Amino acid sequence: MNRREALGRIALACGGLMLPQWLGDEAWAAQSAPPTGVLAVGNVHTGETCRARYLDPGGGWNPAGLEALNRLFRCHYTGEVRPIDPKLYLLLDRLGSALGRADESYELISGYRSPRYNELLRRNGHAVARRSYHLRGMAADVRLPGVPLARLRRAAQSLRAGGVGSYREFVHVDVGPVRYWRG
Repeated sequence: MNRREALGRIALACGGLMLPQWLGDEAWAAQSAPPTGVLAVGNVHTGETCRARYLDPGGGWNPAGLEALNRLFRCHYTGEVRPIDPKLYLLLDRLGSALGRADESYELISGYRSPRYNELLRRNGHAVARRSYHLRGMAADVRLPGVPLARLRRAAQSLRAGGVGSYREFVHVDVGPVRYWRG
């Protein structure tokens, strides 16, 4: 190896040490945010809480854990339970890991929304999409106590795993196409 190659390798190695600063803390954490397989959530409307293992030890879906989370994520207006896309649980889990808060419980504002409830919100002037990902069990509006919403939003965006909407009281995440907005 000549001098130029050696200096190039040293520069590359040093640059790698600076990568977290270049990417920002959330983006760096997101690169290495493995899921824990466990998700803790409290529903602000029903007062219910759930800590469920949604992945089995081999990395497959755990039906009992998914069922418990699906019930918690139900439409609080109608009580209707629908299957939630398990990738949403994976996204929330990775988001908590990226923030260094994997063991903490999310506050769920809205998970699944029945068509009836979604239309009621629209008629009452709430900014909800006619074909919302909430209707398909692919979205959640959440907060993480102790984490500023701006930081939660940035961390969610750094995962590049779906839509991220920033609102005054919560952050919307979904497992649809990657896109960002402010409500």
